Amino acid sequence: MATILITGAGGFIGRMVRDRLSPGSVITLGGKSVTISDLILTDRFVPDGMTDRVGERWVEGDLGALLAEQPETFQKADAVIHLASAVSGECEADLDLGVNSNLLAGVALGRLLAAAPHKPLLVFSSSIAIYGGTPDNPLAEIVTDSTRPAPQNSYGAQKLMLETFYADLARRGDISIRSLRLMTVSVRPGKPNGAASSFLSGMIREPLQGIAATVPASPSMTVCLNAPETAVSGIIHAMGIDDASWGSPLGLNLPGITVSVDEMMAALKEVGGPAAHDLLTIAPDPTIETIVGSWPSRFDSTRAARLGFATEKPFLEAVRHFAASLK
Repeated sequence: MATILITGAGGFIGRMVRDRLSPGSVITLGGKSVTISDLILTDRFVPDGMTDRVGERWVEGDLGALLAEQPETFQKADAVIHLASAVSGECEADLDLGVNSNLLAGVALGRLLAAAPHKPLLVFSSSIAIYGGTPDNPLAEIVTDSTRPAPQNSYGAQKLMLETFYADLARRGDISIRSLRLMTVSVRPGKPNGAASSFLSGMIREPLQGIAATVPASPSMTVCLNAPETAVSGIIHAMGIDDASWGSPLGLNLPGITVSVDEMMAALKEVGGPAAHDLLTIAPDPTIETIVGSWPSRFDSTRAARLGFATEKPFLEAVRHFAASLK
């Protein structure tokens, strides 16, 4: 029997992970088959209409405050999936927000888990924003798990600092860690958020619903994406891998699909027709281009393939899947 806790469970990815981890279901955890006895879900706000299932409990509040006020809630978990995070655009605009919401809350979580009476598993949702290039240390054309991180934005720096801290806790034998670097997830439903990469969903999501959208980047910009299901499946798969198979406590790049903004526009046109495509307006934003453009777009996923992570499908399939969800 196992207790699973998800931070940021009210977000889009959090809800999808929750749906895959029903209490009473059998999962693989650290290489062993276990039954989920309890599912604890935390977020700043419990989503409207969300009711507890048997064996499930929602805990509402700021993560930092919850860690200070209810340490036992976290320490009793056998596995924690840490998804809660301020997003890239917010962190760049407000350093204190990112430091408090991402770095300090993440460190507090790690320290609590390290002090638990057992050795919990932490699955950390990191990001490819840990990578970047400088004039004297340009970004590698193809990024591997061993490529030296050099984040060029506060969000990526905070994710990298947490990766390093969690890896040290694992080295000390206090926790098991699975830091999984997600690509930008597209197509996300719902409303735009403060992420610099939010447009990579909005430019598909809005036009397919008859709403105009602005593309704040050059059509030639190339990005690497994960479909929502690939991101969720990757998180669940990472949770099942044992320490010996995972190997290095440092992060792993989840396989993604490389695509240009122009190719994304073409996929929108193929699925939604010329009317949807015509709802797009190209208006490059230097701030957004600087942040998103600093992230790598091509990866070598050899390690991920060896560990059994699924390869990403063509972006056109993600667009078709989202369009079907609207019917």
